[in-house]
Amino acid sequence: MMNLKIDNICYSIGEREILKNISFQCKEEEIIGIIGPNGSGKTTLLKTINGINQIKSGNIFFNERNIREYKEKELAQNISFMNQNTNLGFDFPCIDVVVLGRYPYLERFQEYGKKDREIAERYMQLTDTLKFKDKSILELSGGERQRVLFAKVLTQESKVMLLDEPSASMDMMYEDELFKIVKKMQEEKKTVIAVIHNLRIAIKYCTRLILLSNGKIVADGTPKEVITEENLNKVYGINAKIYKNPITEELDFCIL
Repeated sequence: MMNLKIDNICYSIGEREILKNISFQCKEEEIIGIIGPNGSGKTTLLKTINGINQIKSGNIFFNERNIREYKEKELAQNISFMNQNTNLGFDFPCIDVVVLGRYPYLERFQEYGKKDREIAERYMQLTDTLKFKDKSILELSGGERQRVLFAKVLTQESKVMLLDEPSASMDMMYEDELFKIVKKMQEEKKTVIAVIHNLRIAIKYCTRLILLSNGKIVADGTPKEVITEENLNKVYGINAKIYKNPITEELDFCIL
């Protein structure tokens, strides 16, 4: 059974403390939404879990091993990261971008093979991007690029997927389709941790939410436990009414 443990981590830039004593654990098949206002530390948290940011104190364990003990490719086979930034500076066909997700499984100087491209094409089909296969990534819109980069992360086939605003620049239909795919990852016993701004999407698709404010965890639990009138007012500064949607029968809210 997969286990990821974040143990009392802190992260700073100069004198500015971004993450303050963050601790939580996650298991297989969880879909965890990281929510909170701008500047609360959401993206920084994902980059820290992935080892991009060097923590000031605390530890991160994957399957009881400190992530510092993992070699780069070994860690990449287990934890993948999708950045929200789609400003790519290279003129590559989309298939060449997506197949890059297979790099953790290649030996040094080994080239991508037929199987790698078949895996990449399968996930492009799943994300409705196979039609862009031979098209330059630079010719796509922001939302289309986001879907291609999502296909790349899926192609990496890691046990834990870290998604930083994966539906940024997407319209409502593709945003919902993306998170339906995320939901399917549960069937493959994968864990997804995603920064999400759309609280209704977070409520609909996440099994658990972690609410951040000023670099600290304010609430951690099911959507019903985290999305409360008190929390929305305290963290977002809004006066909201929480209710059960009569059509979807899901938790919903309106801003008063």
